[in-house]
Amino acid sequence: MVKKRTKAQTPAPKKDRIKGSKTNPKGSASGSRGGIKISDEAVKSLENMRDKHNARFTKSSRRVDLGKLKAVFRRGAGAFSTSHRPGMNRNQWAFARVRAFLKLVATGQRKKAYTTDLDLLPSGHPQKTEKKSEQLAPKKYDHIDFKPPKGVQDAAARALEVRASKPASQRGMTDIGIARARDLKAGKTLSPETVKRMLAYFTRHEVDKTGSTWKDQGKGWQAWHGWGGDAGFSWSRKIVKQMKSADEKSQSLTAYTEAIQLNDSSELITGKPFLTLGVDQQVCSRMSGEPVGKPITQDTLKELVRVFEATKESSPVIIDWQHATSPYSDNIATPETGNALGKITSLEIRDDGLYAYPEYTSKGAQIVQDAEGVLWSSPEFLVGEVYDRNGGELIGQAQMLAITLTPRPAQSHDQISTVRLNESEVQMDNDQMSIDELRAALEAKDELVKQLEAQIKEMKADNENAMKSEELEEKEDEKSEKLEEKKDKDHNENKEMKRKEYTEDTQAVSTLSESNVLLFKEIQTLKEQVDQLQADKAKALAEKAQIQMESDVTQLLNEGKISVAERSTAEQAWLIQKDQPIFWQMFSERQPNQSVNLESVGHGASGQEISKKALNERVQALSEEKKVSYSQALALFRTSNPDYYNSVYGG
Repeated sequence: MVKKRTKAQTPAPKKDRIKGSKTNPKGSASGSRGGIKISDEAVKSLENMRDKHNARFTKSSRRVDLGKLKAVFRRGAGAFSTSHRPGMNRNQWAFARVRAFLKLVATGQRKKAYTTDLDLLPSGHPQKTEKKSEQLAPKKYDHIDFKPPKGVQDAAARALEVRASKPASQRGMTDIGIARARDLKAGKTLSPETVKRMLAYFTRHEVDKTGSTWKDQGKGWQAWHGWGGDAGFSWSRKIVKQMKSADEKSQSLTAYTEAIQLNDSSELITGKPFLTLGVDQQVCSRMSGEPVGKPITQDTLKELVRVFEATKESSPVIIDWQHATSPYSDNIATPETGNALGKITSLEIRDDGLYAYPEYTSKGAQIVQDAEGVLWSSPEFLVGEVYDRNGGELIGQAQMLAITLTPRPAQSHDQISTVRLNESEVQMDNDQMSIDELRAALEAKDELVKQLEAQIKEMKADNENAMKSEELEEKEDEKSEKLEEKKDKDHNENKEMKRKEYTEDTQAVSTLSESNVLLFKEIQTLKEQVDQLQADKAKALAEKAQIQMESDVTQLLNEGKISVAERSTAEQAWLIQKDQPIFWQMFSERQPNQSVNLESVGHGASGQEISKKALNERVQALSEEKKVSYSQALALFRTSNPDYYNSVYGG
């Protein structure tokens, strides 16, 4: 039976079936960076879709970049030739695919058949998959041949033949072993993990050669040869050795990345994008006035962004402190020296220059928060020929190396922006309110809500009474008008009397009109008061929800179900639990004491308390004593009490 196509599977007319072009050759959309050219209008729309999406999420596993969206767009445009919904053009079909992709990133929801873009999902996304080629062997193993040699193939084939010739009671090999023997016989390319399992099997079962049935080609002999025999043992040892060598080489090439301890970006805290490099600006020496370096052009910025996108996985751009980790600096900056404070996830060119999108470690976020807006950035970059560290190939003409945080940037302060956290990422200090205090505040808000509801009810009643009064006034007006009409008829013959009655009638209507105007104003005032009370109620409910959230999350933290680093994520889960309860359940249903309480108190040799809370109290006291800001007091305390400070922050 031929399966009927759906409307969405309708092929395009023959004239619209395009497979590549001079601009975008066939296969150009297969990568994950969207190595293709599309119209400026489409790019602008994709940028808007990216910004709107990323504004909702802080975790890197739920955020997208322009390259990914371009790749999805190009795939959708290409798919138009073989499947689309009638009535839609190629651009509409491509954007529909982008919207489906963004929904998948945000919610994990997709149609069962939509699997073609799973490889483009952000790292850490639960539905992300790699391409089959990447599943078999990572790029670092490209030089290794994972296809079993002829000796291994022959051994597996012989094992299957011998097994088939034996009675059922004398047949060896498990179902997995049989499947493996068939793959080896067919000469199928194996995955690195399968080769490792082969070596593990041979290592465990080499003793089987001494078994009593070995010479009779018994079960042990069959299983051994089903995995490739002696040839398989030798080959798997060689391949695993090659993989270990490649792993060591890869580790040495990526030591820079591993040293900054940013392998798991799910715990990083998203900060506000900041302007780090102004366009066309010229930095000059404060002492001599002489220019320092060449002016930054738009072409330089474009090349920095291009190389960043191409190399950010192998050579991430870290966030440094005072150029402490730069090989060209002998700067000494404590206590952050030698530790990355985060990484840059994206670079974007705007009208005024180059913006960096940061993600901070907990230490980096704390430094930014403590700076209270008195912190800037200083980029480290190369201009000139740049070569790949993993092969020595020329990759571009400019490269961003790192972006450092500093209170004294070389660039003019009015040409770059300050470094700050997103308002939503600033966490409440756990010591501010206890559980009992939060509950008391919650009860107070409940009482306020009740009072507001009573006032609103009362005002609604007054409003209804006013409306009834207005209706009575209108009826009185109608009655008056009818009476005046009757008077007009009764005194029709007397013109003087008619004129007099007309004057009286006009005065009466005027009086009634003035009364109606006043009544209308009173009603409007009542409506405004009701609206204000309703707004106050909504605000009170919002504050109540905020307090409830803080209470619930703080309770999880105190019970050891979450760590301090997970607090922000738990708060987000609480906010969306009505629509997506599974995330909040993940935290609330944890067993207690599975997370490390980073606020635990220690004591030094002197017996004095060593914790963030104790340090904070001492710094605040010093700030009041010296009449300086908190940041200045912290710097003084850090200088005079380095051991105490390092005990708290692990410096």
